[in-house]
Amino acid sequence: QQGRLKDQDNKLSRDELLEAIRFGADKIFKSKDSSITDDDIDLILDAGKKKTQELNDKLQEAQKGDMLDFKLDGGISAQMFEGVDYSDAKTAQFQEDILGMIDMGKRERRTVAYNENQLYMQQMAQQGATQPKKKKQRKEIKLPRTMRLPRLEEWQMFDRTALNAIQEVEEQAFRALPNDVQLLACGMKVEKSAEEAKPSDEEQKSEDGPKDGEDTKAEDGKAASEEKKDDNKEDEIDLEETLSKLITDEQKAEKARLLAEGFSDWSRLHYSAFLKASAKYGRTNYVKIANEVGKPVSAIQTYSEAFFDEDFGKKRFSEHEYDRIVKIIEKGEKRIDDTKGLQRGTRVLISLFENPWVELQFTHYNMKDINKDKKFTPQEDRFLLCWAHKYGYGQWEAIKFAIRRSNHFRFDYFFKSLTVEAIGRRCEQLMRAAEKEVEAMEKLAIEEAEKEGRTLTPGEIKLPMFKESQAKKRAEQQTKFLEERATLEQNVVDIDEQIMQIQKALRDLEGNQTIDTFFKAKASTEIPEKLVGELANIIARMRSQSMVAITDEFLSKFPGKGSKKSIGQKIEAIGVKEKRAEEGDTAPYWYLRQEKDHLLTKTTKAHVKDSREARLAAAAEKSKKRKADEDAGGGNANGAIGPEGDFVEFPEYDGEEEPHENKKAFTLFCKATRRDVKNSLSPSSRKNKDRVNGMLKDRWYALTDDEKQVWKGWEVWDAKRYEYQSGIYEGRKEKKSKSSNSPSKADGPSIPKKSIPKKARKDSLGDGLSIPKKRKS
Repeated sequence: QQGRLKDQDNKLSRDELLEAIRFGADKIFKSKDSSITDDDIDLILDAGKKKTQELNDKLQEAQKGDMLDFKLDGGISAQMFEGVDYSDAKTAQFQEDILGMIDMGKRERRTVAYNENQLYMQQMAQQGATQPKKKKQRKEIKLPRTMRLPRLEEWQMFDRTALNAIQEVEEQAFRALPNDVQLLACGMKVEKSAEEAKPSDEEQKSEDGPKDGEDTKAEDGKAASEEKKDDNKEDEIDLEETLSKLITDEQKAEKARLLAEGFSDWSRLHYSAFLKASAKYGRTNYVKIANEVGKPVSAIQTYSEAFFDEDFGKKRFSEHEYDRIVKIIEKGEKRIDDTKGLQRGTRVLISLFENPWVELQFTHYNMKDINKDKKFTPQEDRFLLCWAHKYGYGQWEAIKFAIRRSNHFRFDYFFKSLTVEAIGRRCEQLMRAAEKEVEAMEKLAIEEAEKEGRTLTPGEIKLPMFKESQAKKRAEQQTKFLEERATLEQNVVDIDEQIMQIQKALRDLEGNQTIDTFFKAKASTEIPEKLVGELANIIARMRSQSMVAITDEFLSKFPGKGSKKSIGQKIEAIGVKEKRAEEGDTAPYWYLRQEKDHLLTKTTKAHVKDSREARLAAAAEKSKKRKADEDAGGGNANGAIGPEGDFVEFPEYDGEEEPHENKKAFTLFCKATRRDVKNSLSPSSRKNKDRVNGMLKDRWYALTDDEKQVWKGWEVWDAKRYEYQSGIYEGRKEKKSKSSNSPSKADGPSIPKKSIPKKARKDSLGDGLSIPKKRKS
């Protein structure tokens, strides 16, 4: 082991040495069985002294020689060389003289003195002069211990400048007192002179004791000693009065006040604990600080108020020290405020969702900033944020155990193997994102209130629920879409008008029309009042056509009598397109406004009347037929009641191919809104199926219960449609099988036809998100 395990500190202590010396001594000295007497011990000691003396004598004789006296076995001496005996005294003396000349003597180290006084003293010493004796400096006598100030530490917040000034005045007054008074005040002995030190005759006699016949004198001595004690008491009283007059009463009161201001019972341990707890819990959390320091809450509050008072605490500390401490505490308080802000943002965001474990998402904050590595899925982020709200900020260990206990991540080994530090970092990122999300939503709420002329304070802001905000957002998007659509349609009308004007200009140029005539014709774009009646008759006859078709018909009859834009505006002014069930309409049709009916001719009125009667008759026949079909076919009518309560016909179906299976409400919703979702994206993003499907899913979750109920009604209607078409398909299939099983003899033996398998059809939600078919029982 090379001594590594050996005890490094092998020195014996004082007690161990004493115990080793005394070992067995008690047994010897306390033993009563031994026959050894003191005389025997003295003889033993004498014999030891004699033996020691003999050994010393032998050593002295041996010192006369040296290693040169060594002799070999042959009797040859080591000091015999070339016939010369160097052990002879004369030869040895000669050798010593020769060697003495070579010997340089002991080396003496010279000390260099840079001090002038010390150099002068050395020179005087070398010259043999006597050095002047130093005067003994008399040690200054300090104030008595009871009058001195206690140790004034910085954290105790005493006004040390004022107290030291008073102390200095008191010390100067004390030094002005006689030396005997100073020594008495400090409890030291007073040195008496030779005359005072010599006792008087009476004192000498009292010290020698009473002799025969001197009892009365002894009593007189006792009385004198008592008088002396009284004198000493009087001297003590005089001393106290003298010491009390060192400073004035005002200075005494000021000193007592200054000492009462400080916190003498606060040690460095209390002060360090106070600073750490203030930075950890905040300067106003007196209860938790008191638990850390170990003092009452009232004492902590008093010390804290004095410490953070710039007129008191800041003046009691050095400038740099006080600023350093306050910065540390402010840094801790800022960390506490940040934590509270994170917790508030998380709490507010989660409260906006009915089921945040499933629905929680960020709509205003860009999650790409924290999803650069793409390690965490949206589901993992939702659960982490909900757990952070449940257990609190900093409880990352509890969240780790919650991940391991959750059934949702049973096979998510990456998520289950995360360290506590990684979970803490991700939770903190999500909480910061939640805080920014809430700030953005509050900012929008304040801006909307300002537009309405209201002023909201932070406490009055009330954020809407997620479903409400999403419904409002969809309504705004729908309104914006309709406005843009109307703008585009108007642009198309304007472009058509410009094209027609250019065509007319070309025709006029071919007919040698002048420029003035061209501009006059271009300026006359309004419809003349005399042609409004013709336009009304065209609307009544072409009531099922579009506005563009009516405009083209009018311009074909009256070319150059107005622009398409003006004609369209006039059509909307005198007519309205709507669906009237009482008129037998199955779709919206054009109707003249009631005040414009006088513009119609008799022929047009008769045409309108005949067409209305025909529509009513057709509607009655259709209703009668549908009722008959329901009575005969057990409810297999060509239509069913829709979610809005009206009868909706099934699409035309010939029974050649197998009908499409009925869809769920979510699938029907996706089919209806997929085009709108794609139109809201850029051309490059439309091909991203995951993004489109994600937006469809978000829109579905954002629907209200009433809106979802509408799509569930369409789900019921689609199920009836599938049932109806399946009946037609099965009936046609049975007819085909019967016709194939009964071939005519003229045709000869039947040859089975090879069937070509059809291409498998996929029912999808749109653009790749497929739904498996139901298994038929």
